[in-house]
Amino acid sequence: MPIIDTHTHAWPDPLAPTAISQVGELGSIVAHYDGTVAGLVASMDRAGIERSVLLPVATKASQVRTINEWVVGLANDRIVPFGAMHPDVADPDDEIGRLCAAGVRGFKMHPEYQSFEPTEPRLQPIYRAAVEQRMTIYFHAGGDVAFDSVRGTPASFVDVLDDWPELRIVLAHMGGFRVWPGVRERLAGRDVWIDTAYTLGHLPDEEFVALARAHGVDRVLFGSDGPWTDSKAELAHLRRLPFTAEELAGILGGNAERLLSDQG
Repeated sequence: MPIIDTHTHAWPDPLAPTAISQVGELGSIVAHYDGTVAGLVASMDRAGIERSVLLPVATKASQVRTINEWVVGLANDRIVPFGAMHPDVADPDDEIGRLCAAGVRGFKMHPEYQSFEPTEPRLQPIYRAAVEQRMTIYFHAGGDVAFDSVRGTPASFVDVLDDWPELRIVLAHMGGFRVWPGVRERLAGRDVWIDTAYTLGHLPDEEFVALARAHGVDRVLFGSDGPWTDSKAELAHLRRLPFTAEELAGILGGNAERLLSDQG
């Protein structure tokens, strides 16, 4: 089964050094590649990863169009680009429609970097357009090493799922970084995808496996959060956990194949 990393980051070559420096300093984290697409592909080759989903984050609404024009040109047999979206974009229907027409399967949103609560009314047009265009929204969920706030809580995402049952959502960081008890109590078993990004080593292994199984291993995706982890080390850690061969194959690629083939 090919390995698919559903959670990676890169920037245009001229911007990558500054982005790596700023994000790294803000979160006190170290990059494991240089933040370029070429650096991402090289890290994939070292780890034996066939495809990676690239998740851009627009910190301002004015960045969305430029980012999306860049990512649309990146699609190939190794990189699956998602788009950017921001709660203050003036016409999300138009922007999401452009992404869909270009073959982009979804877009990333980050409650902390973009300063929004998932239940805010200004998100409603984005959710409506995502449902109509069958686009996946990939949310940062839970805390973030660069922020003290936690806007993307399990309770907030439960409300979104209740209000928008047709919305296809991925919640990064096993459903919510450092709010995993709430994930287990509120989100486990719901019709939502979760990924492993930046979770191994932060959530104890026994709790990680228990949460994956409580939620349903068939809805767990491998994500490295590169460049902020070493994807080869993340894969080695996952392979040491007591998943069955079938469960591991799903996490490493089979589940992502379903999501990305529009069958999720």
